[in-house]
Amino acid sequence: MTNPLTLHPPSKLLDNLCTCIEKDIHPLSAAAVAGGSKLFGAAILLKSDLSVVYADTNQERGSPLWHGETWTLKQFFEIPADQRPDVKECLFLTTHEPCSLCLSAILWSGFDNFVYMYTYEETHYVFECHGDLDIFNDVFNIRQGEVAGQASLDGSAPQVRPQYKLRSKRLVALSFAELLAAIEDKEEQARYVEKVEEVKKSYGRLAEAYRRNMNME
Repeated sequence: MTNPLTLHPPSKLLDNLCTCIEKDIHPLSAAAVAGGSKLFGAAILLKSDLSVVYADTNQERGSPLWHGETWTLKQFFEIPADQRPDVKECLFLTTHEPCSLCLSAILWSGFDNFVYMYTYEETHYVFECHGDLDIFNDVFNIRQGEVAGQASLDGSAPQVRPQYKLRSKRLVALSFAELLAAIEDKEEQARYVEKVEEVKKSYGRLAEAYRRNMNME
């Protein structure tokens, strides 16, 4: 189990992950949304230097199982074994916090981490995609406040997460917000807050086309 923050400074992680979303995921997601799929994307990067191994996006127009993460995993494992890095050498990036299907797929595939930009709450309220939280609540019967997560990065009161453990022997899950909080220099932190907001604003423009596809407007 590897915490990406032990491998690289948070600013380096954010630089590379934001660039990956902008350059590798966003163009694919824009094309997929135009073709009738949803807007969730993912990428696999090497832990060592944060270079992109593979990036892709949601392909639900082909199958409802091909979420951004599951499709990316499928394509990654179709890379010949002698050309594919071991999952333990990789970091998994998602644009949106993984749903129960994708979270399980990431773990079953052998990854010990993932990092995400948008939270479940943003997916639910900003993008109006309600399935993630609804399935956790209605199928798994997990409610807000029932499960306490790990302590925050500064050692203060535990964070409450109703869906899954953010830290366990199997998994480290990190949000962009946590990476931002880990930047100690306040001026540097403010610059990266602005950077992340710009990436989110740009990617979030796909929501309008997505809503039209889903007849949500």
